[in-house]
Amino acid sequence: MSNAVTGTPRRGFLGSIAVGAATLALGRLATAEAEVGHLKSTPPVSDAWLARLTGKYRQVFDCTSSNDGFGVLFGLTFLETTKSALKATDKDVNAAVVYRHFAMPLMLNDSAWAKYKIGELVGVKDPKTNAPATRNIFRDQILGHPGLTYEQAMAKNGVIMVACNMALTVLSGMQAAKAGVSAEQAKADWTAALLPGVNLAPSGVYAVNRAQQAGCTYAFGG
Repeated sequence: MSNAVTGTPRRGFLGSIAVGAATLALGRLATAEAEVGHLKSTPPVSDAWLARLTGKYRQVFDCTSSNDGFGVLFGLTFLETTKSALKATDKDVNAAVVYRHFAMPLMLNDSAWAKYKIGELVGVKDPKTNAPATRNIFRDQILGHPGLTYEQAMAKNGVIMVACNMALTVLSGMQAAKAGVSAEQAKADWTAALLPGVNLAPSGVYAVNRAQQAGCTYAFGG
């Protein structure tokens, strides 16, 4: 009888340990899956975008500042006017827009703009507040293209957007203290905040050079 009485609490205790261990394991698994998912969603530094430069008419736009968001507009204008003037098809025309130096943050989402005070960094004011922008005011405000976002310009209109990893590293490190994080964390945050579809190149000057090697003519994008 005594064994039966003392056995029940013991089984309950062991059961609690088992449940706790399983919960801990599941928690670690969920964390690991989240980390893996984060890595999968983060674009690697790659030359893969160069394979898309196959058209007869190819142009690269070199952007070094916000320039009121005109970089993507140059790309769209080149695609639209070249197809119209030369009766070319989509596959005949390529436009790559390289965002380097202080233009690079235009490739980041609103959360990064808010956390890292990017408006102050690149000298961009939000017209709604007349204060340094805490959101990417250019992402969905493309002149002459109401309703078109950067993501749509890439996915539907064929504009290839490339971000400079060197600028990302340096600028995120400059802003890290303002967000109360380490330079390493800031770089991780900025990389994760790249807009879907953006390509990450080792540096902007590298990307411009590689685009020209791939047959693009050069244009300064501001």
